[in-house]
Amino acid sequence: MPRSSLRHAGLLTAVIVALFALRLSAQTVTVTAVADALHVQARGLNFIEGTVLSRLKEGRSVRVDFDLSVLGKPEGPVLKQTMQSFMLSFDLWEERFAVSRAGTAPKSISHLAARDAERWCLENVTMPVSSLGLARDVPFWIRLAYKIQDVVSSTAEEPGERFTIRGLIDRLSRRREEDVLAKSIDAGPFRLP
Repeated sequence: MPRSSLRHAGLLTAVIVALFALRLSAQTVTVTAVADALHVQARGLNFIEGTVLSRLKEGRSVRVDFDLSVLGKPEGPVLKQTMQSFMLSFDLWEERFAVSRAGTAPKSISHLAARDAERWCLENVTMPVSSLGLARDVPFWIRLAYKIQDVVSSTAEEPGERFTIRGLIDRLSRRREEDVLAKSIDAGPFRLP
């Protein structure tokens, strides 16, 4: 093999390794315990972009469902799991995002930039540390997943419009993107602080 081909192959390998390392560092996951709440932070987990951002800027609400699982080992059994849903909306005048947490203790915030809205969602996906039943020296892994749900406003439709031929065609021709708009990150091992 000529020397220039070896240099090119070596350069290509270095670039691939650097990009892989950059991708890993862009999605750094950290776990902290505050009082009895386990918090997960995932730098680089951006979900308000692309199709989601377009939907929001069209004035549509978007639901994000988070699933936080604590695993006994990589790809191992789920020790504890919690799910939390959030509704995202976009203020067209102020160009800021609003987030509402659904569930038994609803909570909301507005006037956020996209990254701040994403961070607020993650800060509100918690799990009680006491429910894990883990000793401080026992390692565990985290799986954080989200799925984007498109929410069609029921006020946009007239009550009888759902059952018209046009309404049926519109519903059936809509592309199902939920599977595309999902992501999961596994990280670990961690130990309780």
